[in-house]
Amino acid sequence: MLEHDLPPELFYLALQESEFRTDAVGQPTRFGIAKGMWQFMPGTARAYGLTLGPLVGRPLPDPRDDRQDFTRATTAAARYLKDIYSTDAQASGLLVIAAYNWGQTRVLRLIRSLPETPRDRNYWRLLTTSRDQIPDETYNYVLAVVSAATIGDRPGLFGFAFEPPLGPIPGSGTP
Repeated sequence: MLEHDLPPELFYLALQESEFRTDAVGQPTRFGIAKGMWQFMPGTARAYGLTLGPLVGRPLPDPRDDRQDFTRATTAAARYLKDIYSTDAQASGLLVIAAYNWGQTRVLRLIRSLPETPRDRNYWRLLTTSRDQIPDETYNYVLAVVSAATIGDRPGLFGFAFEPPLGPIPGSGTP
C-alpha cells in the first residue's frame, strides 16, 4: 500500500475479504467467482493485469490464477484502490472501502448526490442520505475493516497479546 501512496491500513481489506487466504474462493455470482486473498472478480482481475487460470468458472482454488498469487494480487489490489481514490471517493478512505466492497459504480453514483466539498462528501454523510440503498453487507464491511485497523494499530489496548501486524505506523502513535 505504501508503494502506491495509500494508507497502510487498507491491508485489512484482505483480512475481511479472505482472512488473508490466497486460496480463498467466493460463491458464484452473475459477475463470476471471486478468488484469492483480495477476492477479485474475473473482470476486475483482468482490468488490473491478472491472468485468470483454467478454473476461472469453477468454485475451486486455482494455483494457475494470478488472483491467488500473493504478490501479483496485492499489487493489483493496490492499483485498484489507488484508482478508486482518484474518483469522487477521494475525500474519504471509508468511501473507498465501501466502493471496494459494493462496487465502484454503485458507490460513485451515491457519492455524486452529495455536496461537492470534501468536508461534506464522506461516508457518514452518505449513510445519512442513502443508508436505505447501501446493503447491510457493505455497511458491516466498512465497520469491520475500520475495527480491524483500529485493533491492529494497538492490539494491547484491546487485550490482545500480539504486536501490531503493520509495525509502527508513522503518525499513528504506535510505539
